[in-house]
Amino acid sequence: MQLRLGHAHPQARVAPALETENRRLQARVDELESEKAEVESFAAVAAHELLAPLILADSYATTITDRLDGELHADSRRDLDALRGAAARARLLVETLLHDARSQRRKPQRRRVDLDGVLRDCLTLLAPEIERRRANVQVPELPEVYGEKALISVVFTNLLLNALRYGPRDHGTIRVDATPQDAGWRLSVQSQGAPIPVEDRLRIFEPYHRGRGERRARGAGLGLAICHQIVERHGGQIGVTVAPNGDNRFYFTLPA
Repeated sequence: MQLRLGHAHPQARVAPALETENRRLQARVDELESEKAEVESFAAVAAHELLAPLILADSYATTITDRLDGELHADSRRDLDALRGAAARARLLVETLLHDARSQRRKPQRRRVDLDGVLRDCLTLLAPEIERRRANVQVPELPEVYGEKALISVVFTNLLLNALRYGPRDHGTIRVDATPQDAGWRLSVQSQGAPIPVEDRLRIFEPYHRGRGERRARGAGLGLAICHQIVERHGGQIGVTVAPNGDNRFYFTLPA
């Protein structure tokens, strides 16, 4: 009897390869799901650690106000009210970012946002730092944009705080501007100070990156990275340039 040896059917060779590739892809999906769960767990712990002192600050401010009711100087009462308001706004921002971290696939809840109102709230929150540095913050009339108010507030707060921290120690000028661009707006925060080197401009939005000369820096180095993520999820772009006069200008775009 003569045996006839033919070629294996092409599908017989492809099937094991596809099965192997499917197993590899499934393993990668499982790995990513595990990493996502770890990130969400870390975000929950971090948010708890951030919220605790905010709640405590609000509680102490309320206690002091109640205890000294009738004896407080008008300025002291105003300062305590400002402290409570700042703690409440910061708590809202932390809770918003925590929710955002838990729903990375969620698109921003876009509505009409009055940037004048957003800036007023940001400047109220940063009033103690502005006063301490005796900064001159110039804000023109700003437009309405299309986005999620709480997240846009995070961007402005971080950029303004960044300008305060790394600008001149006293009597520095910070300017907020808005320029029409395509189907949206280009917003910018410009401040005096040492120009950011080109190599740092390319990496400044990376998590934990610290440029040279940031001796006055506080915090974890995540502010600009968070701004980058928020702006991109709104479909915009963010970056930094150095103006002809040497001022640093952080900009981002948002749809109108």
